[in-house]
Amino acid sequence: MHVLPSTWAFHIKRFPNGLVKKFKARFCVRGDCQKEGIDFWETWPPVVQWSTVRLMMTLAAKLDLCSAQADITAAFVHADLEPGEQIFVRQPAGFQRDGDHVLSLKRTVYGLRQAPRSFFRYLSRSLTLHGLVQSDLDPCLFIGKHIIVVVYIDDLLFYSKSMDTIDSLISALHDEGIWIRKEGSAEGFLGVDVTRDTSSRRITLTQTGLTQRIVEALGLCSHSFTALSTPPESAPLPKDSEGDLASGAFNYAAVVGMLLYLSGHSRPDIAFAVHQCARYTFRPTRKHELALIRIGRYLKGTMDKGLILSPSDEARIDCFPDADFAGLYGHEDSQDPHCARSRTGFVILAFGCPVLWKSRLQTEIALSTMEAEYVALSTACKDLFPIVDMAKSFCLAIGLSCESVAQLHIKIHEDNVGALTLAGLEPRRMTPRSKHYAIKYHWFCEHVAARRVQLVKVETHNQLGDLFTKGLPFPAFSHLRSMLMGW
Repeated sequence: MHVLPSTWAFHIKRFPNGLVKKFKARFCVRGDCQKEGIDFWETWPPVVQWSTVRLMMTLAAKLDLCSAQADITAAFVHADLEPGEQIFVRQPAGFQRDGDHVLSLKRTVYGLRQAPRSFFRYLSRSLTLHGLVQSDLDPCLFIGKHIIVVVYIDDLLFYSKSMDTIDSLISALHDEGIWIRKEGSAEGFLGVDVTRDTSSRRITLTQTGLTQRIVEALGLCSHSFTALSTPPESAPLPKDSEGDLASGAFNYAAVVGMLLYLSGHSRPDIAFAVHQCARYTFRPTRKHELALIRIGRYLKGTMDKGLILSPSDEARIDCFPDADFAGLYGHEDSQDPHCARSRTGFVILAFGCPVLWKSRLQTEIALSTMEAEYVALSTACKDLFPIVDMAKSFCLAIGLSCESVAQLHIKIHEDNVGALTLAGLEPRRMTPRSKHYAIKYHWFCEHVAARRVQLVKVETHNQLGDLFTKGLPFPAFSHLRSMLMGW
């Protein structure tokens, strides 16, 4: 008989601004002592994509939907163990009874590797029984008649035209035995402050507490460190193989982790700079430390800023893809093939509000600027089309007519004439110089006509994708940041 040790876990739960929300103590199982095939089989649970959350918030602001946030107390103890699972645990410290007797679990508890997966399956079954359907586009999105539920482990967001509909579902879940507690409207979700102004139909996402902790971790609280106007330098950040190793004045990996969370949720303006630094987490040099400090000094001057979601009246989804062709070439060792890789960057806006953005190196080496731009265009479409489908499903769920949904305009804004021409060729065909990447990247062409996607030329100074591919001078950076984030 395999007996798992137990322990107590003490945790301070905080509001997004850093203030203490509650002190928590939990009896936990030492999941690190579990053996695969004996104590567990499957462990992976899905979590909601933040593009889904931002898209839902945008629609809530546009359509003046009611919202509520709920938390499930002691979530993981709701789910029963899967059939065939038998787990024995030692008694908790301070509560030993009857000598060497051990506990035989009937339900999952915190610490078990399979606990998150078991609870998600339990909650999914409960929501399905109440008439909600799990989305094919995001497994943590549940769409019902006149109500939408977003699930992140034990945190739930509810959206509906009527608060009575939300209260009715929460009451039904509570009566079923789920220890669910309503926490008011969606004013803070997963460490992000959500400020809603119903009069102007505007939602602002900020992470002031996290930003402050980043500045403190970098040691920039002193007045001697002045704020900077842009997060990255104009030149790309190379590997710096011959440079001095990082001084270790701060935990490089921990700061990068916090910055990734910040840039992925409410600060797309630092996404490019953060991704550059994240590439070198395994062996940072002093040059990379200075790049992180520069981001921190930029954040110090924009501490209370965030992402403003102010939806437009027009029903439209816009995509701004861009590429930086071989941006590292000449800054790194020319014998290293990574220096020849181009960078893809794009942002997708729903009703004028950014819901998804990415900045990353391309997996294959492009042979020309046009090819790099075309690859970025195709990569962006992989995320664009699911967001279009999700937006349509949202609109139908909250009672909009099919005609209104059908009028959703989709535009891709491209500043490279070659990529724009190749993507819009009629009839669809390959050119002699595009055959080598046709199979992987031409797939989206068939969607352009079927989905009535418009490919339009955008002037370079209005190309929002530039924010995610290269360091810009302050005038250009400020202009694009204002277009994207509203400040």
